Amino acid sequence: MSWPLVKLAEVATINPRLPKDVDEAQEVSFVAMASASEEGSLLAEESRVLSETRKGFTYFEKGDVLLAKITPCFENGKCLRPNQIRSQIGFGSTEFHVLRVDPEKLDSQYLFYMVWSDKFRWLGESSMSGAAGQKRVSADFLRGFEIPLPPLAEQERIAAILDKADVIRRKRQQAIQLADEFLRAVFLEMFGDPVTNPKGFKKVPITDLADVITGFAFKSNEYVSDSPEAVRLCRGANTLTGYFDWSDTAFWPKNKLEKLDSYFIQAGDIILAMDRPWISSGLKVCVFPENQRETYLVQRVARLRPHRGAYTDYIYSCIKSQSFEKHCCPTETTVPHISPIELKNFEVLFPNAELIDKYHLVVSNINRNLARMVDGKCRSEDIFSALSQRAFSGLL
Repeated sequence: MSWPLVKLAEVATINPRLPKDVDEAQEVSFVAMASASEEGSLLAEESRVLSETRKGFTYFEKGDVLLAKITPCFENGKCLRPNQIRSQIGFGSTEFHVLRVDPEKLDSQYLFYMVWSDKFRWLGESSMSGAAGQKRVSADFLRGFEIPLPPLAEQERIAAILDKADVIRRKRQQAIQLADEFLRAVFLEMFGDPVTNPKGFKKVPITDLADVITGFAFKSNEYVSDSPEAVRLCRGANTLTGYFDWSDTAFWPKNKLEKLDSYFIQAGDIILAMDRPWISSGLKVCVFPENQRETYLVQRVARLRPHRGAYTDYIYSCIKSQSFEKHCCPTETTVPHISPIELKNFEVLFPNAELIDKYHLVVSNINRNLARMVDGKCRSEDIFSALSQRAFSGLL
């Protein structure tokens, strides 16, 4: 089915102004950038008085969609669904764009899924301007962005379908997070907090336990289509929080692999995304599973290859610990990237081999169940992505 394409400015207001006759004494909701998750959810809000908040912050209302404009928040998907704040009026970070629909033409939940989609993020990222680390998506890009506009009833139907698919996706993610929390508890019980080291274990650089390299700079203009004569490339986009997502995969010809053997990824290798490594669901790090197709490591992604197979689970847990985050972010909650030197200089506790082996056995038992959940999450991610693409192409 073909729907008309319209510019977003024709059906929504971008960054509306605060009305002049607004009640200055009323209570409003304040939303910081850190309170917006990459899942579209509001994590926290603060009650304030409008007169004390109106200057220096971004005005919005309950039914609006909030979209982060600055890197890396935009690329990570920081975007708030409508109707989550308690008050009718809200204020937030100046790094939010506000999208207010014309309710006779556009459904706000439909708009949320549109601007939360991978395609929109890719196009928005390509349009960004500004200095490195301070790039932003402009309001002009949003105003001129064309969206498919089915009838309102169809928009609501599409949004309802995507709501259901997203609930399934998030429930699987929650199950994985619960398993991760249990593993963290086991780790702390056996080894103690790596930051305070209450058991007094020796500390060594992580390079004493694993070989650490970063990937090769494969030229994107030489990527090829998938075929038996191509290998898969592992990029930061494929490396997520405990699982790999191959829905957007790059391939490289096998006849151009000379002298690149060191970048081949083996089962049991720990893969870490170096750019925008922390997202709302955690650190983008995974253990490469068995029975995978031939895969090579791309630049800005790191590979840690443990010296012993039993070290894999221990090193993986160390990388996911608060100790590693404090090492990489001594003064900030997030960093745009991790440097190879930072990674290689990270110190881990080095208890006796018997204790590490015992931890490996515990984790192996848990991981057998976790692997099934992760596989289910990958399928639910793929289903949600496919539904989004079909929905906005008139095929749902």
